[in-house]
Amino acid sequence: MAGIRSKEEDRSYEIKVNGIEIEVKRQKITAGEILALAKERGAVPGKPEEYVLQGDKGRYDSDDLIDLNEDYIFITLPTAPTQVA
Repeated sequence: MAGIRSKEEDRSYEIKVNGIEIEVKRQKITAGEILALAKERGAVPGKPEEYVLQGDKGRYDSDDLIDLNEDYIFITLPTAPTQVA
């Protein structure tokens, strides 16, 4: 018989960043970790450190801890002004 796994180990959280769905295994995660995952999935065009997350509950800087039971749909906002042609 396989070892017993807790329900928390089996739980995953679905989040969206710029419309791209991402599966996360933890309930609490930093905005920086989400941005890195979003970059891997092609949801962020630039470097993750050049963005912050905006969710229903507010704006999250890279070091901010996010509870995915409270906020799970995000858009990215650049931290520097965008260049104009």
